[in-house]
Amino acid sequence: MSAVICFKFSSFVSLYDFTMKYRHLFLVSFLFLFASTVVLAQRKHPLLIPCKQKLGFKHFITKTPWRVQLAWNLVDDDGKPFNNLFDVKNSWNFPPYPTKLAVEKELNNNWNLELAFAYNNYKAGKTINGEVLTADKSFFSIDINAKYILTKKYAIEPFLFAGFGYTQRATNKYNNTATFNLGLGATIWILDNQLGINLQGSGKFGLQSPLISTGSNYLQHSIGVVYKFSGNNKRLKAARIYLKRIYVK
Repeated sequence: MSAVICFKFSSFVSLYDFTMKYRHLFLVSFLFLFASTVVLAQRKHPLLIPCKQKLGFKHFITKTPWRVQLAWNLVDDDGKPFNNLFDVKNSWNFPPYPTKLAVEKELNNNWNLELAFAYNNYKAGKTINGEVLTADKSFFSIDINAKYILTKKYAIEPFLFAGFGYTQRATNKYNNTATFNLGLGATIWILDNQLGINLQGSGKFGLQSPLISTGSNYLQHSIGVVYKFSGNNKRLKAARIYLKRIYVK
């Protein structure tokens, strides 16, 4: 019996000596195991959470909302865009019919991407970049802007936007100009988030020397009708049914 007890005690002593000899190795192994567990928990490793189906590019294009806008656009291009803002007679240029077309894609809850085309007609007698026109001149712009919608909880959606554009004028100065755009606006929904009115104003800064103070800067504003559509949006489907009921009546 004493021999057995002696054997067990000697085995325990040997195990204790082995543990103390390699204690640093055991400590490092324990710390590594603990750190790995924490990292996996924080990063939500795929092996630890259920797999979710990823939506592809086709779903993004066909099943998430688009917006189309047809609008009137106003251009103040007298060469001093931040002076005499309401000089309608001499500086404002706006055709009597809608000449702006914009297509907008909703990227997520707050961000939209807009591609806009606008045409305008500078009438003789208007001041353009410091010169009084003696004949009608054409104006064309194309812009791509990123919009940040401040809230979508109400019928009025205020937003800010920034982007880049290209402007072509049939004038003596600044015929072709790249621009940096900054602006703000709001969409007012009339029929349940499907049909609304869009108002926005922007300052366009010509990307040429001298920056900020170059005469190629101008203001462009617009007001128009916006229509939202999507292949898979319950609110939009309900709005379409509502519209059909109105037409049937």
